[in-house]
Amino acid sequence: MTPAARPRLPLAGMAAAAISGIVFAEFFACSSALLLALVVAGILGAFTRYGTSPLLVATAAAFALVHDWQWNQSPARDWAETLTASPRYVEVHGLLVDEPTEVLRNEKPTGIWRARMRVERWVTEGPSIKKPATIIVRWAPSEKPAYGDRWILCGEVRLLPSPRNPGEFDARSFYDRQGIYLELRDDGSARLKGRGQGHAIKAAAIASRAWIINTLGLGLANDEQVRAVIAGITLGVRDDAAEELLPAFRQTGTLHLFAVSGLHVGMFGLLLWLVLRPLGFSRRQSVLIIVPLLFFYALVTGAKPSSLRAATMISLALGGFLLDRPASTANSLAAAALVLLGYDTNQLFLPGFQLSFLVVASILLLAPTFDRVLAARLQPDVFLPRRLYTKRQEWQAAVGRSTAAMLAVSTASWLGSLPLTVLFFHLVPLVAIPANLLAVPLAFLILAVALLAITGGLLSFWLAAVFNQTNWALTSILLAGIQSAALLPGAWLPFPPGWTQPPARVTVFDLSSGGGILLRTPESAWLLDTGSEYDFTRVILPNLQAAGAGQVDALLVTHGDSEHIGGAVDALQEVLPRRVLDSVLRDRSSARRHLHDALQSGNKPKSLVLPGDRFLAGKNTTITIFPPAPGDRARTADDQTIPTKIQTGDFFILCMSDSGVTTEQRLLAGYRHSLSSDVLILGRHGDDLFATGEFLRAVGPRVIILAATDPFEDHEGEEALRTRLTATGATLFDQEESGAVIITRQGNSLEIRAFLTAQSEKLKKR
Repeated sequence: MTPAARPRLPLAGMAAAAISGIVFAEFFACSSALLLALVVAGILGAFTRYGTSPLLVATAAAFALVHDWQWNQSPARDWAETLTASPRYVEVHGLLVDEPTEVLRNEKPTGIWRARMRVERWVTEGPSIKKPATIIVRWAPSEKPAYGDRWILCGEVRLLPSPRNPGEFDARSFYDRQGIYLELRDDGSARLKGRGQGHAIKAAAIASRAWIINTLGLGLANDEQVRAVIAGITLGVRDDAAEELLPAFRQTGTLHLFAVSGLHVGMFGLLLWLVLRPLGFSRRQSVLIIVPLLFFYALVTGAKPSSLRAATMISLALGGFLLDRPASTANSLAAAALVLLGYDTNQLFLPGFQLSFLVVASILLLAPTFDRVLAARLQPDVFLPRRLYTKRQEWQAAVGRSTAAMLAVSTASWLGSLPLTVLFFHLVPLVAIPANLLAVPLAFLILAVALLAITGGLLSFWLAAVFNQTNWALTSILLAGIQSAALLPGAWLPFPPGWTQPPARVTVFDLSSGGGILLRTPESAWLLDTGSEYDFTRVILPNLQAAGAGQVDALLVTHGDSEHIGGAVDALQEVLPRRVLDSVLRDRSSARRHLHDALQSGNKPKSLVLPGDRFLAGKNTTITIFPPAPGDRARTADDQTIPTKIQTGDFFILCMSDSGVTTEQRLLAGYRHSLSSDVLILGRHGDDLFATGEFLRAVGPRVIILAATDPFEDHEGEEALRTRLTATGATLFDQEESGAVIITRQGNSLEIRAFLTAQSEKLKKR
């Protein structure tokens, strides 16, 4: 392409300058006065004789200045720091600005609701203060709350908590980027002041979404997964049924179908265009109808940043029709970036923003080249004039052009999304291109039929159910294709690969009253307990994925406490353990019973461990089991615990789970000379003494990792416990303060590091 033929992209340079300015302000401190001076000087230079370079400097400085004001000098952040400088009890008066969600525990409602509230008035000591700020609130209302409610809540306000484990979702950073820094948990004195006081358009969108979800489910009551996929593709809604399907969609690179983004908004806009044009609407009239409907669709799907970004981008592209100018997709992309970053510079650091623009940019840059190369190979003889094509060759040419275009776009989008897929999902979906060639056209048809069902539902629920049955067939084909593709050998690769792991790494998770430990070596992954169902899904599974452990070699169940193995059933489905190790003793644990039922229904055997069993977990790494003997009797589940000893190189780690004095005495009687260890990991027995002096002397640890206290238990023996632990002379990692603890063997040393604090210890061979 000659220079004269290149399209002019005046906004692309400005978008690049804006991004540069935001990144600079994020990582470097700069005077606001200097940035303002650069803005003024750049604008003056641009209007004189210095061309566009000064304008780019002005753009970069302007966005750096805006980001500095929004992020580093945020009034909401200053107010949050003022309120939380010391424990503060406050009364807040505010409006709920999103749909409240009920907090679940073990899939059961708790009666506690969570929502974002825009606080209009704060009452602390003295007169009330009017200072607008958005916070997260948790409370137990007497009646179901809704968007637009006004509430008065009272309680202690605190900063949003940081993650306590590696791989755990960082809610604090996520909300910080949205200008939300505080959380308030009501003390039970919540009062409702009024209803229906939110924005009318948003309220209509929320009501519409509820009606649409109900309409799309008509006639599909017996197939929850199909209904969940239809709702997910149409509205981006996820429920428990959809969560079960996500691994297959993630592994095939088609998870984007569940997140309303540019693909969905684009398909919605295309469907509207295909309907309006045949009805006689001009291009300009069609655009004037489509643009507001795009934004209403974005609101109906939850006003997620991804859908709003896509609506903005497509609206700017369609705007060219109103000006009778050819639309440049690249210029529209840059314009959308400028508009969105001008409104909120923190959008740049959200994965959705990065993914959207990376994929579109990749398609713009790479797809034309791929299309030319593929089309040349899929067309009839390139030297044969088109007028001489036979019917078969004309058909071949048409199919070749379509196939080349689809392959080019799919390949370009896969390459554009690959860096973030690896970064956030920790896998490389190798079947993503063929999977998307199947999934995207089917998703388009599912969305089209869903819109017909919604339209039919306005006239008759029976008509909506008829269209839903058509969608059942399409969705069943989609699910069968995706799940089959995910099961293909080599369909996806975990990242990072095992060979990048250190010789051994032990992660001791901080799970409040529960427990879980992950042993990772280059050769295998062992999971000792899974925590509760919530803990496994929100903490342990993301950590496994981040470690590249798509499948674990063994799941060891130390005892039947639901806080330790409540997530075991999910673990069977998510990480497919090659073997499950369990105790020979029986108990009344419902969590263990659910695990056994799941194993039986999946025709998967379990292995019963016996005292002294030893397993190889990697090169120079073994696990020795000290379970109760078959004839032992125990008073509680904590007295049936299976202690384990990990040997990695020349170092020993003794994991006691929630063992108490009964288990310690058993170990002293049978294994006293095998207990010596460098690191001792202690859980907390529910109601008995543990870490006795005799036991600690037998172990002789150099480092002790102590689980956090259970806030619902009596801690009258805590002082005596601390005295016993201090007497050992060992370095104590208290998970109340340290969060998770990571133990890493590198060469001839063992490093123990706290996740939340700077505490660390390095051990050499004794």
